[in-house]
Amino acid sequence: MKTNELLKNLIGSLQEKIRVKSLDGTAVNSAIEDLAKIGYQYDANLFPELPANAEFCSDVGAAPNNLAEALLWKMGKWNVYRDFVNNYNSIGALVKKSDVVFAAFAKHLKDSSNPIYDQHALRAMWAININLTSEEKMQCKSALIKSKGKEKGKWKATLSGRETIACYELYVAQLNALIGNDLSKSAVDKLLMPLGQALKNHAESYDQFKLLCGFNEIG
Repeated sequence: MKTNELLKNLIGSLQEKIRVKSLDGTAVNSAIEDLAKIGYQYDANLFPELPANAEFCSDVGAAPNNLAEALLWKMGKWNVYRDFVNNYNSIGALVKKSDVVFAAFAKHLKDSSNPIYDQHALRAMWAININLTSEEKMQCKSALIKSKGKEKGKWKATLSGRETIACYELYVAQLNALIGNDLSKSAVDKLLMPLGQALKNHAESYDQFKLLCGFNEIG
């Protein structure tokens, strides 16, 4: 079976299970196995399991004071790291559209009930969740698809635009609605990340994405 055909069948199966409220751990594990057959799976070596209930040091000085911080400084990520620490220490809502992925991760580290969020997770949620409204789908499109220029209709390199925070709130709400039937957020995360990667690689444009997902939206 060709990769695109497998993806289309997989997405259709997940959409149907969500429609009849039967998405459970068995269905998600089966989908994870199908994705692994075409080379897409959660990389436990690259992303080892985070320790449960860990207490991360959230102090940051004017300059690096350990090897991890020194490496981030060398990579030109010092200010990104400082913003990340500030997000970790904050108890408020996400406020910066430009760093919503790192801010969401900081919230996850503070409380694991907050999901990890990135472009791949949102793209996969958009693909499989038949409960999204037309307006919510357009928010996903705004955050993920280029709207002008020579590459109009192609995927953005990263989440961007005015809808990034709205899409995070949408993602959290929809993920919480799916959890149940012996299904954990961790299991869904291990499905959505590789599925989103596969979709970005094998549906290179919005039109191709719509075909894989069986969408009939115009525009």
